Amino acid sequence: MGKKNQKDGGGNRIDPTMWMVTFGDLLMLLLTFFVMLLAMSSMDTKSLKTMFSIFQGATGPLELGELKAIRSNRELLGGSGALETTSLKMIQFMKDIRTEVGIPAGKTGARVDSVKMLEDIFVSEDDERREQILLGLESVLQFSEDERGVVISFQANILFDPGQAEMKPISYPIFDMVADALAAVKNDILVLGHTDNIPIRTNRYRSNWELSLYRALNVQKYFIERGVSPERFGVGGYGDTRPQLPNDTREGRDKNRRVEIVLRKIS
Repeated sequence: MGKKNQKDGGGNRIDPTMWMVTFGDLLMLLLTFFVMLLAMSSMDTKSLKTMFSIFQGATGPLELGELKAIRSNRELLGGSGALETTSLKMIQFMKDIRTEVGIPAGKTGARVDSVKMLEDIFVSEDDERREQILLGLESVLQFSEDERGVVISFQANILFDPGQAEMKPISYPIFDMVADALAAVKNDILVLGHTDNIPIRTNRYRSNWELSLYRALNVQKYFIERGVSPERFGVGGYGDTRPQLPNDTREGRDKNRRVEIVLRKIS
């Protein structure tokens, strides 16, 4: 009776080890899955991010064709990654138009004492793209005014790698425009570095004070190499002593890491 039960209707004997084929396939799939996880964990993630940022930062022919596109890019500046990508697009935009804009006639040799005058140095009032150009500028720098004079502020994320004082080459086009503007006016200039309150101590920079000072010095050096008179400069580093926002959020720390260029009202 037992032998009869082990046979199917065709009289062929059933192999009781057939389940091992499916089990072996399952084990092979699991092994492949864990090998894939191991391979992914050992990838050079920094290189991958760099490669992807190249494509993300590329400017297409229609991205900056309308003013609305620039406004929407400015709204993306919430985190450092968005800031980096959007700033690269804006810098490329400013690089493309720099040769067309130049310094408006009749504006050279003036002493800047308001944000409006500073904007007029960058782009003429009768330029039909004035608002678009100014919005592009404001995506990578900010204009303000206080008791010291008229201030141009750059967020350090755009200019420097974390913990470093050497300027990123990608930021050169926007600095070339600022250098042209500085060379065209009479104001004495202060270049001031600022950091957040996260402590730093490296083989090169022993504190945030030193890091902020060397960043300001490198910015000053760049302007001098672009033809701005060295006698007009004063340089300083404040470390984390003069924050614009509280340092208890990432957005606040991003805002506090900056370099300020002050066009002094009184020489």
